[in-house]
Amino acid sequence: MSAPHVDFLIVGQGLAGSILALNLQQRGKSVLVIDNDHSGCASQVAAGLINPVTGHRLNLTDNFEQYWPVANGFYQSLAKTTGRSVHRAVTQYRRIKHPGQVTYLDKRLQQAEYQSLLSKHSDSPFLASEPHSCIQVHQTSAVDTPTLLSQTKTILVDQGAYSVTKLNYHDLSVTSQGITVQGVQASTIIFCEGYQAIENPWLENLPFKLAKGEILDIEVSAPLPGMLSWGSWLLPSADNSASARLGSNYDWYDLSLTPTLEIAQKLLTSLQQHSGLQAKITAHQTGIRPTTRQRRPFIGAIRSLQNAYCFNGFGSKGCLTIPYYANLLCEHLTTGKPLPEELTEWL
Repeated sequence: MSAPHVDFLIVGQGLAGSILALNLQQRGKSVLVIDNDHSGCASQVAAGLINPVTGHRLNLTDNFEQYWPVANGFYQSLAKTTGRSVHRAVTQYRRIKHPGQVTYLDKRLQQAEYQSLLSKHSDSPFLASEPHSCIQVHQTSAVDTPTLLSQTKTILVDQGAYSVTKLNYHDLSVTSQGITVQGVQASTIIFCEGYQAIENPWLENLPFKLAKGEILDIEVSAPLPGMLSWGSWLLPSADNSASARLGSNYDWYDLSLTPTLEIAQKLLTSLQQHSGLQAKITAHQTGIRPTTRQRRPFIGAIRSLQNAYCFNGFGSKGCLTIPYYANLLCEHLTTGKPLPEELTEWL
């Protein structure tokens, strides 16, 4: 009996693997997604924030105007398919913490590209006693990434296109038909393994700069009027209850999956300092972000392995950027359209 054959074998069902699989199916391609159900997947922990203005200097997120329409369109399409939206608009209040930031703010408010994104307020529902200490950042949104992954898994399972499997790299072989591994034949294999790519023998030397992040699920005394950001962020739940998520840090050295009590305390202290709110922790989660040294993802054919591709390295902005890059890779795979060299150079 011959082994089952698919067009694309996708390794990893995080945000990257899920969105890529759905895009390939929309183009009529057969896929099989295998996932080892590994803890520490950043997609399972992430708050899913899409933020058009970030950083101390209130910089426009790189290529936001390019990424946003594609991401928004993808999430709308997924909601029609599943009957449940995983993407919601969020009212964001951003603390202006000191005079140096006021200088940047005044500059941004004069620039045309920021006119629809920033507005100044005389008060804030969080910090009403501090006039002009807050701005509102428009076009902020959040993706419920755990639900998106669950929805995608259900779709794939119903089609027989999903398997809980730990890939044995040594079993993988190149054949005249493409790739054969663990009883499956595929024309092409695509690695979407997130931070676990450091264990992949064909990807282990890529210039990742992994970052551990910790997020608290908390309860506050009353429903929140919106999201507050000040370097850290407080994101209210979608159901307008008094539950929220609080995060996050970047740890470039401790890449263990153990929650850190010190980080939890720092987040709670910072929250109280910048909002006046006190909170009770209901959960403490960690994840490892697959960030890269050059702040660009790794997308394209793997030179050392025939019929194999990488789709990885999206870091903390994956909810915004992955739909765009999934389209880009799908066009390449189905039409031969070249990928930008900046995405392929390390592969």
